[in-house]
Amino acid sequence: METQTLIAYILNHMNGTIRGRVQLQKLIYFCKAFGTTVNANYKLYIYGPYSQQVADSLHEGVMDDIFSETKGLISKGTEFDKYFHNLNKEDCLTNPQRIHDILNTFKDLDINHLEILATTFFIYRQQKSLFGDVDKDNVLDKVRRAKSCRFTEEQIVNSYNKMEEICLPLAEKYS
Repeated sequence: METQTLIAYILNHMNGTIRGRVQLQKLIYFCKAFGTTVNANYKLYIYGPYSQQVADSLHEGVMDDIFSETKGLISKGTEFDKYFHNLNKEDCLTNPQRIHDILNTFKDLDINHLEILATTFFIYRQQKSLFGDVDKDNVLDKVRRAKSCRFTEEQIVNSYNKMEEICLPLAEKYS
């Protein structure tokens, strides 16, 4: 799926407002992490998983007036309805229920919770991919190294517990 198409679906699902670029990046990251095919590669960056492709697609959509970005909020641009109406939803979304489940799970988390949770899950998945098995202490150490300047020890440990509570069941459901 084209990244701009997924941005449009997310924006529509969220009643026309996304609370900034960090929220957008994390929502698309979780969609991709749970199996949605989208043209976005992620690396760990300042606010957690980041994709240049997502940033570029948002910028292009703003330039084409499909999206609007004002005071940190992303909303529908004047061309959004025409763009969204012309999408062939069946071709674009292979599993719309997956995307709805993901968005409903993460859309109400504040930006800080999204950042630390996405970072924790990113590191967890990376460790699992590299080593097959995941050591909680190892993941927590890596999250501490990446986020101790922005988050407390309690927040970091809570993010791992929250990941086990909500991310791992979704990963199992959609793997």
